[in-house]
Amino acid sequence: MTFPRRRTRWLLLALLASAVVVALPGARQAAAATTLRVPQDFPTIQAAIDAAVAGDTVSVSPGTYVERIDYQQKAITVESTDGPATTIIDGNQAGGVVRIVANAGETPVLRGFTIRNGTDPFFGDGAGISTTGGPALIEGNRVTGNAGCAGSGIAAEFSSATIRGNVVSGNHPSGCSGGTGGGGILIGGDGTVKVLGNTITGNATAADGGGISLFAAGTPTISGNVISGNTAEVGRNGGGISLLNASDALITNNFISGNTGAEGGGIYWLVPSGQPGPNVVDNTIADNSAGRGSALFPDGFDAATQVTNNVLVGSGAAAVVDCGDFNDPNPPVIAFNDVFNAGSGTAYGGICSDQTGQNGNISADPRFVDPATGNYHLRAGSPAIDAGRNDGAPATDIDGDQRPIDGNGDGVAVVDMGADEARAGGDTTPPTITCTASPNTLTPPNHKLRQVSVGIAASDDSGSVTVTLVSVTSSQPDSGLGRDDVPKDIQGWTAGTDDRSGLLRAERFRTTRVYTLTYRASDPAGNTATCSTTVKVPR
Repeated sequence: MTFPRRRTRWLLLALLASAVVVALPGARQAAAATTLRVPQDFPTIQAAIDAAVAGDTVSVSPGTYVERIDYQQKAITVESTDGPATTIIDGNQAGGVVRIVANAGETPVLRGFTIRNGTDPFFGDGAGISTTGGPALIEGNRVTGNAGCAGSGIAAEFSSATIRGNVVSGNHPSGCSGGTGGGGILIGGDGTVKVLGNTITGNATAADGGGISLFAAGTPTISGNVISGNTAEVGRNGGGISLLNASDALITNNFISGNTGAEGGGIYWLVPSGQPGPNVVDNTIADNSAGRGSALFPDGFDAATQVTNNVLVGSGAAAVVDCGDFNDPNPPVIAFNDVFNAGSGTAYGGICSDQTGQNGNISADPRFVDPATGNYHLRAGSPAIDAGRNDGAPATDIDGDQRPIDGNGDGVAVVDMGADEARAGGDTTPPTITCTASPNTLTPPNHKLRQVSVGIAASDDSGSVTVTLVSVTSSQPDSGLGRDDVPKDIQGWTAGTDDRSGLLRAERFRTTRVYTLTYRASDPAGNTATCSTTVKVPR
């Protein structure tokens, strides 16, 4: 059979195209890939990101990756396989560690890393993590030991990001002063950032906002966080949180304690004209330090700002709530709060007259479970139980317990003051916890460090339980056991945190060595239970 010349030409082209496809099978497979593994497929995280397309996952195995990464505006997920204890991105003091620019409506994800050793000495913002634009998700990371001038841990600017379930700790200024602040987190530029369920502790800034700085931040949400031990350095304000310019935040269900600033040890704000200011509802703000306003220093045009259902406690000479009069002689709306000073100072100061007995406000010891260990839940019989206002209160508390419940047993469900919703009659039942190490035997005893993980099952009737590592011990001394002994047998475990993986050395001397790992489960009422699991190096 013969073909017309034109048909023959098209047939030849089709055959050539087929030959090209057959000759390049690898290209088709690369385009179809959805998971890019580091280091199995790519030597660095950035190399995998460079090869990724929208929707892909960069899956990172344990290790320390000395690099800085940039998502290149890709809607991808970058996550570790084993969590932040063993998967570290180290910026090597060469600049910001992670940069995420998200397009509108796209959600790039960063999950499960330790982000450390980043720097930002020139107010570029975000020594640890920087994100701008659309709804990026930053969750389950440890952001620690970064040094910057603004947002030393995390900076989210002109953003709708969600920052959830991270530990942001030990971030600090890098020799600068002033700027937009935020030792732990900076939220800057008009946006809708959500900061949810994080632990923000031990950070410092040479500007305002030791824990969190909100600077012209739009309408962010700060909810369910533990914000403790942060510092706004000498002369700076807002040890826990500072709000400046148009930052009309919802601040709710947070424990804010042990922070330090010149004004507003817990929270400081300066509301500009024409803005409503923050809505501060159902927080527990206690044991902070400041020259003025150990819990709150409200200032500016804040007559429309709402302070409702909070437990505000101080213990020194400073007033707990000290209201400034910058440009406006009208204080915020203060209703249904427990404002109590256990020290020599007053409950209220500045232009805020004593509100005790007015608008539902009280002044009484709230009876925390154990403030010395950071447990600011309410004991049974606390005057803050069933003493708030239901209207405008959040539907759950910091532990996820439903609000309101009938906490005092009078048959009427009324929301409690503070971040905790106490249960009727108090809770005396401890949680349950079991733990199992894997592997539980280290062989051969070759003196090498081995990765060990602990599986934990913990539960409580309240629906909320906190797990912490108590200790990791060995039945034999760490060193001095013969000429082949290698020291530092226990590495990478952090007591006092929910640390479930680390390194143990496969080493023993004459007899079987036993490593013992002990964990504690705590419920919101302060009840505890422990479990122990062992790892053996057999003889």
